Amino acid sequence: MSPLSGSADVELLHEVDAALISKRWRDELGIHWEPADNMDRIQYWRDHTTGLLFYSPPEAAGEADIYLQLQRLPWYYMSEKWEFTSALRILAGHQSQQQLLEVGIGKGSFLQKAKLQGLDVSGVELNPDAAASARRLGFTIHEMSLHDLATAYPSCWDVVCAFQVIEHLPSPREFLEDAVRLLRPGGLLLLSVPNAEISCQLDPCREVLLDQPPHHMSHWDNAVFQSLEKLFPLKILESAYEPLAPYHVDWFVDSWAKLPRPRTPRMFIKVMLSRHFSSSFRFALSAGMRRFVRGHTLLACLEKQA
Repeated sequence: MSPLSGSADVELLHEVDAALISKRWRDELGIHWEPADNMDRIQYWRDHTTGLLFYSPPEAAGEADIYLQLQRLPWYYMSEKWEFTSALRILAGHQSQQQLLEVGIGKGSFLQKAKLQGLDVSGVELNPDAAASARRLGFTIHEMSLHDLATAYPSCWDVVCAFQVIEHLPSPREFLEDAVRLLRPGGLLLLSVPNAEISCQLDPCREVLLDQPPHHMSHWDNAVFQSLEKLFPLKILESAYEPLAPYHVDWFVDSWAKLPRPRTPRMFIKVMLSRHFSSSFRFALSAGMRRFVRGHTLLACLEKQA
């Protein structure tokens, strides 16, 4: 059953060996994750109602200890993100939206930027270290589940933001229901996710470690966001795509070079895989062509309907 639509109209695409994923996390990232005792296989599904691609069982989702290990990696929490600037640009056009809640604050970088733009900001965060750090910066942080917060403070915010959060959750429907409850009528929900349109093209076999459990539990594209209008009192106002970032150029070129090309003549494949061609492609992207290529992140802005 889909964790988003609740529909049984789902299709099994493939299965992954849970023990193999555990070994790859340990070998490639130095991070320890052990699947539950009864979890031999992790399944990958398509929800035909929304287009969402998702993993099951939900117990494959990583717990807090995974993220405590990941935050030690210098590149995991970035203070500058394309979606931060893009979200603030969208909010600048909605002057009535003043009270903002960020779900999953990381190091508090977005809260600081939003405060400088004149917004009344607060956050919800279950990581006690992150919550304490943000409080030292002067922010109000609710250290409780989103469901408990929505129960205690319904219809209290003009904006709810969650950047690179929903794809980690085994139950995105519950998250969206709670986010909608937190918003006032006419309030804005800003969600950023890895753009599945790009990841499906560059990683068709879903081998990228961070794009599968226990890290990511689902894959989203703009069509999935469009489908939310049929499930929730939401209307999509805008979708924005991140251009290929400078630090993603190597990933893009390397992934592109590995793609299967069964209909391409062997001579052309040799040329495309040559070191000279890859270097030239990399240089062209770095020199500016990357701005015309869709990159890692998709940002959606949705409005709560009365």
